[in-house]
Amino acid sequence: MHSDGPTAANLREAFAREAQSALRSLYFARRADVEGRADVASLLRAIAEGEGGHGFGHLEFLEEVGDPLAGSGDTRGNLESALVETEANAEAYAGYAAEATREKLPDAADWFSTVAAAEHAHAAQLRRLLRSVEEDARQ
Repeated sequence: MHSDGPTAANLREAFAREAQSALRSLYFARRADVEGRADVASLLRAIAEGEGGHGFGHLEFLEEVGDPLAGSGDTRGNLESALVETEANAEAYAGYAAEATREKLPDAADWFSTVAAAEHAHAAQLRRLLRSVEEDARQ
């Protein structure tokens, strides 16, 4: 398998599908909890856990071919990969907020701005962790 071949592309798409499915299942579980349906919530959480396992499997195959989505296999490289993604997410959310503002959708714009700020905070945390890991490696 090549990192630019059809199977790698399918694995990246499959990962995205599993991640989306897992988060949706967790969201639906919360709704079921609110409605007093602990049985439904429990099953949905179990499904989310299974979807996460599938996603991990996809990432393992992607790691074998050096696909950047899977990180690098070590903590330092994985932190670098997470930082790049988080910074890209922050930039994307800022753009989404601007577009929502242009469309006169202030609630959506505020939401995207809030998420962009959270992503910036995550990036700062990742930078601190990365510096710590790099310092430990030098000692």
